[in-house]
Amino acid sequence: MNRRLTYIILLSLAFVAMVIGVHRSIVEEDIAGNYWIFMIGFVFYILYNYAKKKDKA
Repeated sequence: MNRRLTYIILLSLAFVAMVIGVHRSIVEEDIAGNYWIFMIGFVFYILYNYAKKKDKA
């Protein structure tokens, strides 16, 4: 798969997970119950950063 496409997919998944987490936290008024969604977004963002740095080196 194209490297640039991989970066776009990882960053998009991170963004979507954060938006879903924020939406569910507002609707349900429970940030702690949606913590796992934020962590999924954070993991996708970490993978995005790791892939970008690995490609530059």
